[in-house]
Amino acid sequence: MIRRLPFLSAAVLTGMLLAAPQAEARFGKRSSTTESQDDSRDTRDSRDSDSRTHDASPVNAPAPSPSPSHGSDSGRDDRPRGRPRYEPRPRYYTPPPPVVYVEPAPTYYVEPPAYHYVEPAPPASVTAAMDEYLSHRYKNFLFGLDALILRKGAGMALHLGFEGERLGLMLRAGALSLRADDGSGDTDSLGLLSGHLSWAVLKGDSGRLRLEGGLSMAQAPDITFVGPSVGVSAEYYLSDFFALEGRVHLTPVPYRQLDAAGGVVVYFGYKLFAFRAGMRMLVLNDAGLVDGVVHQDVLPGPYLSIGLTI
Repeated sequence: MIRRLPFLSAAVLTGMLLAAPQAEARFGKRSSTTESQDDSRDTRDSRDSDSRTHDASPVNAPAPSPSPSHGSDSGRDDRPRGRPRYEPRPRYYTPPPPVVYVEPAPTYYVEPPAYHYVEPAPPASVTAAMDEYLSHRYKNFLFGLDALILRKGAGMALHLGFEGERLGLMLRAGALSLRADDGSGDTDSLGLLSGHLSWAVLKGDSGRLRLEGGLSMAQAPDITFVGPSVGVSAEYYLSDFFALEGRVHLTPVPYRQLDAAGGVVVYFGYKLFAFRAGMRMLVLNDAGLVDGVVHQDVLPGPYLSIGLTI
């Protein structure tokens, strides 16, 4: 019996050692159980600083957790003084925003448009005046002296003209001095006079075309003729200071007369004066009315003219 006592004592001691919880320990680091027990001890020591007694707890019992007191201890906080209360907050993982690659828009070089200067349009009044000038490109009043150089003599003449929008009037008076055809060496004098009304069938900034009609008269040494005359005349402007002119007049009865001329006109002195030069052809035929014998003169030659144009 006495021999079995040591054996039982050893068995009970071994069971108590196996039943005791193993301490969680790591070299050089305090375990979390020891920190909790130290915190509880500090709390109890600060709370029961006036009392020197403390409650003993079994070795195998877990550390008591602080609980709120009732009655007179309801307003006392059992948390350790001097340390902030730590309450873990839930953390949520927020994924980073997705990265979206946007391809840059293509750029193109656009050549700027060429700069062109546009002259501003003139006022309406100026435009109307210009149109009127271009459509009335004529001279309202003409007066001048003509010289005719002939193979058989010479001649001088005056011309006087008036012209409007469409209608016009032209008067011509001249004298010819011709050598006699009988060999006597004398000179014969002839007088020519014509008056024509004109109608501008075409007109514009380049000139005008006229139809003419009127009377013509020829005075010879032994007879004077008067007859109807028709014709056409034209003027074509190459510039404001240079033009071409021409005319053809025909008297069919009772005598026959052809007067044709063509040349150039040069305006000068602010276009108040005009110089004319060209060729003239004059044909006179008495149709045998004097003595039953037909007499005809063909008189070509250059002409020169200078006059006033308004």
